[in-house]
Amino acid sequence: MRKAVLFLSFLLMACSEPELTPAQQEAAEERAIAAIEAAQIIPPEPVTPEPILFADVERYDLFGAGCSFMPGGQPAEAPDGAGVLALASERGAYIKVEGELHRLAPDAGSPELPLGTRGKYDGREFALILDIAAEEGTPSGTETIDFPARLVLRNARDQTVYTETGIAQCGS
Repeated sequence: MRKAVLFLSFLLMACSEPELTPAQQEAAEERAIAAIEAAQIIPPEPVTPEPILFADVERYDLFGAGCSFMPGGQPAEAPDGAGVLALASERGAYIKVEGELHRLAPDAGSPELPLGTRGKYDGREFALILDIAAEEGTPSGTETIDFPARLVLRNARDQTVYTETGIAQCGS
């Protein structure tokens, strides 16, 4: 019996973890926290904005001075506004995702762009960043100017879910 108890004591000592120094313990805790945080990062789910049609503009009364974003240098004369992916004005910006029109509020601290538009608009589900090369505009109509532009959409976790370069047509 004594031999069994002695053997079990040695076995327990061999199986137990060695004592860690405070620095080792802190490093182990930091590794465990980093692993938990990494497991909580959800990759962004890309979205594809849908064209804002003239019917949407009429329905939601989106008329007025501002800028409309069209991807990839698409002609401004696209039928029924079929190329417009975002509308921005001093009152707010609009994007359409999965058939739903989202209104985003202007970020007063962001850069001011042509016609009182802003460089950033915030909403519940998305933030819209509009980067317009204001010094490179070319007249495209009697009351409109086309600017090279970039549109970025970020989700509620501040992850980029869409980015596109194109034309921002600004006018009234």
